[in-house]
Amino acid sequence: MSNQKIYTNKEASEYLRISEITLWRERKAGKISFRRVASKVVFLQEDLEKYLDQNKREAFAVK
Repeated sequence: MSNQKIYTNKEASEYLRISEITLWRERKAGKISFRRVASKVVFLQEDLEKYLDQNKREAFAVK
C-alpha cells in the first residue's frame, strides 16, 4: 500500500458529505469498501473515490 490516507467513520462521512448513518448503511449494503483494523472500521481514500465514481450521474441537456 502506498501513502494512502486512511479515514475514520467520521472523516469518511465528512469527505463524502454524508451522515455517519448513511455511511453505515452504504457499508452494510456493500456499496462502499472498508477495512477493519483491530475493532475499528477504516476507509482508504481510493475506496471513497471509487464510491463517488460509481455514484456519478451524467448531466443532461435541457431543451
